[in-house]
Amino acid sequence: MKVAVTSRVMGAHQSIRQLLSPWKVTFTSLDEADVSIVYGEGSHANPKTIVIPSDSLDFMEWLEHERSSVKVNPGTETVVSVTPQTTLSIIPQIQYYYDGLIEPISSIAEGLIKLNADTLLLTVDILKEYGRIMGEALNPKVSTLYRLLTGLPIHYTMAPKQMRNFLMRRNIHKTSLDLYDKLPLDALRFFLVKAIEEIADKELERKKWNGKRYACTMTHDIDTRDGLKRAKVVKRLEEKYDVPSAWYIPTKHYKLDPEIIRGLANYGEIGAHDTRQDGKLARLPIQKVVKRLFEAKQALESILDCPVMGFRAPLLQCNAKIIHSLEETGYVYDTSIPAWEPKHPQTMKTHGIGTATPMKMSKIVEIPITLPQDDQMLHVLGITPKRTVEAWIDLMGMVKDIGGVCNILMHPDYELVSPDGLNAYEELLSAIAISDAWVTTPKELITHVA
Repeated sequence: MKVAVTSRVMGAHQSIRQLLSPWKVTFTSLDEADVSIVYGEGSHANPKTIVIPSDSLDFMEWLEHERSSVKVNPGTETVVSVTPQTTLSIIPQIQYYYDGLIEPISSIAEGLIKLNADTLLLTVDILKEYGRIMGEALNPKVSTLYRLLTGLPIHYTMAPKQMRNFLMRRNIHKTSLDLYDKLPLDALRFFLVKAIEEIADKELERKKWNGKRYACTMTHDIDTRDGLKRAKVVKRLEEKYDVPSAWYIPTKHYKLDPEIIRGLANYGEIGAHDTRQDGKLARLPIQKVVKRLFEAKQALESILDCPVMGFRAPLLQCNAKIIHSLEETGYVYDTSIPAWEPKHPQTMKTHGIGTATPMKMSKIVEIPITLPQDDQMLHVLGITPKRTVEAWIDLMGMVKDIGGVCNILMHPDYELVSPDGLNAYEELLSAIAISDAWVTTPKELITHVA
């Protein structure tokens, strides 16, 4: 599909490219395009045009020319169908409502209006919503409690685990584990795709993950010395099912065992997990962030005698400063941002980037943690290891429908490495082994990110 973007709004072209990156789309000039996407202004009688609303003067003048009045109200739930089995939703901050258009209006779907055979008008400013979601993910509002705990001269891990779990469980709202309303950025993607397919009368072709519809990568954070020892048990079990994995290790938090680390790297991957498990990384000046990231990378590379490409921050800290520092210190990808978490430590509320699809942030590829990590399932939601695995397997089906990546985070420090937990974990590995996903490591996965 050839698509042209017409907009004088800074960043609009890049945002649309990012939203459509999972599909086979060629961006071209207006005279060669099958579909034109217009933002910040109105349709100029170009064939097959999608108009994205905005608060720009040019767009409002175009509406007036079309003899339409517009009302801007708080957004209502906008739903988009991905497959017959899977739908995604988003509640935008604002929504546009139109009255008095000359052409007959037929509603194609919620949030999508057909003006005529060649023009579709959206009721949601998907680019402003995209910017809002990305801004909240990369510049999260840090909770007062997190500031207090990580501002102490001692590590937050010195506080008893039971107390930390209690604080995380406080005021937790019951939530379904369905991804229906958890992936608003992906809802925007499919909202735009459905508009393109409707106006072009042609289905967009989805890119494949190494020939597969979706991908799966198993990842582990090793937070303690005991966790490093237990990792060998997990690794043997994964080798039994031919599931490669990635292991993220802090380099100064406990004494490292080079032999274990090299063993985990065999048919797998080692990534950095900061130098210390103190939760302070996101709050440090950028010079100190760069120093810690470089030291962590260098320490692991000296053990492995090969490049370390990936990073995951303790407590899944993330902000624009860390992303910039990763680029400066030679990392290739980050996997610190959850698609969604019921209660993120840094914000003490639901938090995530809202997509199951890896995406480029400048030169760094971000691989979201797609399914809620084991710490959230076991210690925040308080469900059993068996129920955790059952939920992960169910969610894998939704990620498959979306065409994304199942990035699963499991700690060898927690209950999934108990005898009962390992039985449940083996059920997960068995399900992954017989799935039709591309089962791979993050460093291989990023070779397929546009």
